Amino acid sequence: MSKQLSANAVAMAAGLSESWAWKARDQGILYEPHFEDAVVALRVYAFVSQIVWPGNRRPRSARQDLELWQSTAVEAARQAVYDPNTTPDTALWVLEDSVHLVTTPAERAAFDLEHLNSRVAIRIPVGLWVAELPDAIAGTPNRRRRRPTAPKPAA
Repeated sequence: MSKQLSANAVAMAAGLSESWAWKARDQGILYEPHFEDAVVALRVYAFVSQIVWPGNRRPRSARQDLELWQSTAVEAARQAVYDPNTTPDTALWVLEDSVHLVTTPAERAAFDLEHLNSRVAIRIPVGLWVAELPDAIAGTPNRRRRRPTAPKPAA
C-alpha cells in the first residue's frame, strides 16, 4: 500500500498551492485518504479546470462546476498511476468530448489518424508526472494540516 498523504502534501507534490487541493475536494476530485494517485489527479484537475474550448464562453465570476470531460480526464490520470502499461511517454489527450491515454508511438499515430483530424486537443504528460511521483512525494512534509471549517466568532 502507498503512503497516505495530507492534502497539503498532495498539493506540494503536485507543485500547486494548497488552495487547489481544497478546490478539488469541494469538486469531489480529492477525497480522504489521499495517496499518490491524488497527486497526478490534482495536477490534471488544476490544468483541465482552466480550459475553455474555442467558441465557448465562461465568465470568470460564475461558479465552475466540472464538466464530464474534465472529470473523465482526472479519473483517467488517476488510473494511469497504477496501470503497469504507463511509461514516461504516456500522454493523456484531452478533447472537448473525450479523453484518451496513449503510450506507444503506434498508439499515438492511431490516435492522431482516428481522432484529431484538425480538432483542438491538449496533450497532458501524465506518464512523466507518474514517473516523477517518488521524488515529488519524498520532498513533502509529513505534517497534516486541516482547512479551517468556519471563522471563529468575534468576542
